[in-house]
Amino acid sequence: MRKCRNNAGFTLIEVVGVLVIIGILAALVIPRMSSTSQFDLTSNAEVIKNQLFYAQGMAMKQGNVGGVKCDGTHYWLFKTNLPDNAASQLLLPGENARKVSLSSKKITMTAFTLFFDFAGRPYTAYTDPIVNAPVDVDNPLVITVGVPLDPATITLTITPETGFIQ
Repeated sequence: MRKCRNNAGFTLIEVVGVLVIIGILAALVIPRMSSTSQFDLTSNAEVIKNQLFYAQGMAMKQGNVGGVKCDGTHYWLFKTNLPDNAASQLLLPGENARKVSLSSKKITMTAFTLFFDFAGRPYTAYTDPIVNAPVDVDNPLVITVGVPLDPATITLTITPETGFIQ
C-alpha cells in the first residue's frame, strides 16, 4: 500500500525565484516613486499655462489690456499696461498672494512680460494701442519653466496673433 505524502509548502528554489522577481520589480519601481521633480515640473507648467490663459480671458472680458509678468523670482497678474504698478496687480486664481514666489513653488522661470489686448492678442510690450510690440515670428515669446538643480525644463511658446500657448 502506498502512502500519500503531504507536500504542503514551497521548495527553496521557488522561494529564491520569488525573491529575485520582487527584487527586480523593486529596483524598477522605487526610483520612479522617489523622484517627483518631473511630475512637479509638469504640473506647475500646466498651472502657469492655465494662469496665462486666465490673463488672456480677463483682458478680453474687460476689454482692456492685462497680462502676466515674471521677474525671475516672482510672477503676477496685472491689469492695464503698467505691470509694476501695485494698484494694477491682481490675485491669480488658486494663489494666496498677488506676487507668486517661484521658490515657494520650487520652480524656476525665465523673466518675461506678456500683455494681452482686448482681443486676446499677445504682446511683449504695450504702451498704447498704437505703440506696442506684438508677439510674432520676428519677436517670439518663449517661457522656460524648470526645477532648481535639475536640467529638465518645459518650454511654453506663445503663438502670435492668437496667444495660444504650446
